[in-house]
Amino acid sequence: MTDISSFIPSDVTNAADGAAKTAAEKTKRAKEAALDAVKAARETATEVAQQTRTFATEKARAGAAWTSEKAKVAHHVAEDHPMGVALGAFAIGLGLGFLISRNAR
Repeated sequence: MTDISSFIPSDVTNAADGAAKTAAEKTKRAKEAALDAVKAARETATEVAQQTRTFATEKARAGAAWTSEKAKVAHHVAEDHPMGVALGAFAIGLGLGFLISRNAR
C-alpha cells in the first residue's frame, strides 16, 4: 500500500510551482524562437525583393539595348534588300501556315 504521509502538500505545491516555472521558460523560449524566425524571414524576403528589383532592372536595360540594336539592323537590311525581306516573310508565313493547318486536323 502507498504511504499517504509521503505526499505532503508542500511537495505538491513545490512540484506545481516547478512545473509552472518550466512551462513559463519553455513558452518564453518558444516566443523568442518564433520572433527570431519572423525576423529572419523578413530579412530574407527583403533581400530577395532587392535582388529581384536589381535583376529586373538590369535585364530590362539589356533587353532594351538588344531590341534597339536588332531593330536598327533589321531596318538597314530591309532598306538594302526590300524584295528579299518580303519574299522571306512570305516564305516564313507560308511555312507556318502549312504547319498550323497540318496540326489542326
